[in-house]
Formats: sequence, C-alpha cells, structure tokens
Amino acid sequence: MSNAFPDKMYYKIGEVAQIAGVRTSVLRFWETEFDFLKPDKSSTGQRLYLKKEVELILEVKRLLYTEKFTIEGVRKRITPHGKILVDNSARISPEFDHLGLLKEIKVELQALRCLL
Repeated sequence: MSNAFPDKMYYKIGEVAQIAGVRTSVLRFWETEFDFLKPDKSSTGQRLYLKKEVELILEVKRLLYTEKFTIEGVRKRITPHGKILVDNSARISPEFDHLGLLKEIKVELQALRCLL
C-alpha cells in the first residue's frame, strides 16, 4: 500500500478524513462497525489515529467503494485485530486454459441453439 500521506505518530480525524477522501461522519460510523478501528482519544476527546489505522481505513474504503464489498464482507476480509486476509480462491492460476474453456462454452452454446 502506498503511503501518500505524511509520516507522523498520530493523525486527527479531520486529517484522516482528508487523506481517505471521506467525511468525518463516515469514519465515526466505521468505528462503530469495525473492531479494528478504535482510535485513541486525547485529553480533549480528539480522536487520534495511528498510521496503521489510517492504512486500514484506506483498505476499508477500497474494499467498500472500489471492490463493492458489504460491511460484512469487509469484516470477513479484515480481522478484529486489523490483519488483512488475502482471498486466493478468486485468483486464476497462470496455467489455466482460458482458450479451452471458451471453446467448450462455444460448443455448449451451439448445442443449446440447435435445441431451440
């Protein structure tokens, strides 16, 4: 994951919202939905996010907005402790015979057309 944000110890909620491109209310909502998002609070009650949490927020945004995961899907992809799980089941091996599969599909479609 690229670090397109300043490297510092803590980030305030406004900074994180700007980095992630979401509103602060979205971040507060995500805190209620995901156990791995529990920022520290300053003595004045200001949320203080660690760099790891900012990276997780960027991953949550990617999963929700780009990959179109549901909230539950994100929960399954990221553990309550913030470990991102990789789903290798959806990947196709490089040895997979795409052309052969397409030919089989074509033959089956032609057979179906003959039945109609």
